[in-house]
Amino acid sequence: MKYSQSFVKTTKQSPKDAETISHKLLLRGSFVHPLGAGFYSLLPLGFRVYRKIYDIIVEELNNIGVEDMIMPVVHPARVWKETKRFYEIGPELWKIKNRFKEDFVLAMTHEEIVTDAAKLLISSYKDLPKLVGQIQTKVRDEARARGGLLRTKEFTMQDAYSFDLDEKGLDKIYNKFIKAYNNIFKRIGIETVMIESDVGAMGGLGAHEFMMIAESGEDKIFVCKNCKYAVNAEVLGIEKDSDTKKIKLKKCPKCKSTKFEFKRGIEVGNIFKLGTKYSIPQKLFYKDKDNQEKPVIMGSYGIGLERSLASVIEASHDENGIIWPINIAPYRVYLISLGQNKLADKVYDQLNKAGIEVFYDDRDVSPGEKFADADLLGIPYRATISEKTKGKIELKRRNSKKTELIDIKTLIRRIK
Repeated sequence: MKYSQSFVKTTKQSPKDAETISHKLLLRGSFVHPLGAGFYSLLPLGFRVYRKIYDIIVEELNNIGVEDMIMPVVHPARVWKETKRFYEIGPELWKIKNRFKEDFVLAMTHEEIVTDAAKLLISSYKDLPKLVGQIQTKVRDEARARGGLLRTKEFTMQDAYSFDLDEKGLDKIYNKFIKAYNNIFKRIGIETVMIESDVGAMGGLGAHEFMMIAESGEDKIFVCKNCKYAVNAEVLGIEKDSDTKKIKLKKCPKCKSTKFEFKRGIEVGNIFKLGTKYSIPQKLFYKDKDNQEKPVIMGSYGIGLERSLASVIEASHDENGIIWPINIAPYRVYLISLGQNKLADKVYDQLNKAGIEVFYDDRDVSPGEKFADADLLGIPYRATISEKTKGKIELKRRNSKKTELIDIKTLIRRIK
């Protein structure tokens, strides 16, 4: 893609209402457009990153047997009333009525919907286990949308659901998801810790969150230095916004050690042992080998895509801009021409033929503006062609100060 033809326009100043570094850089780099409080459009650069995160998630989950599907965003309230969550969840659950005054719900999550579908497929122990998932829009009427993509009212989530005969089967797939999620976050470029968490509105037997430690995080995490026990502080009765110095907790609840600390984290994924929370009220049962009717045991597993995208930036940036991990960068190389357009055009064509994603800054602007945008956008490699390079290409990694002069064949071999 040539910069002059792209849907990109960077800015030097951050909007006044942008609080987190990811929010500032995403807006400055023209990755997103704010439509309203908690609603964002992913512009082409942002969408390219999103699609790469999407593909990594699908690949890793397919590897553990997740079968892809898609479910509606608008739900008849009937299924939410069956589980009582229609009445139990607060104003964050978006409720609407159609022209006939019938109740509907906008998808906050999809447990009820997938359980309703499973009733037509599962009736015998021979039908189990089952494992399905989707990447779909979610809507939550957040009271205080903040942090750009970190907390929005509409977002995309990968959510998967498991159906098993018993808790032993649930434990087995639960552990598979832990490994798959660790692989996903490693490939995306996020370092996470898995912590015990409250089941919240999801309900069930237990839950864990995958947290990226970050000062900008809104979650408070208790971490024991002795036994390594980590838990969302809310599980211990400690509010998110409480002053750490005023917390009365004196010992680790697991090992009784007094050596512990509180950290801030961003939740990027969560997994739940739902048990029979949904299967019993929605009448999802199977008959065992003795023809006895039993409730299906369920699990739920989710990753927020936009939140993961923003979390990468929170973890990987410097004073000049984003530093994208190579696996999810919008482009692999940022090509700059400084008065050598013929040679740069030739290099651009050869990179495209070699299947290398290249963003070509062909604008008639100052060298300083081109270099500043290269740093801001965070593309892993910068390739510069100028009179000083004398027919060669100056190659620089985004996170390095070193440069080297190479020819086009070496460039392709080096960055492909």
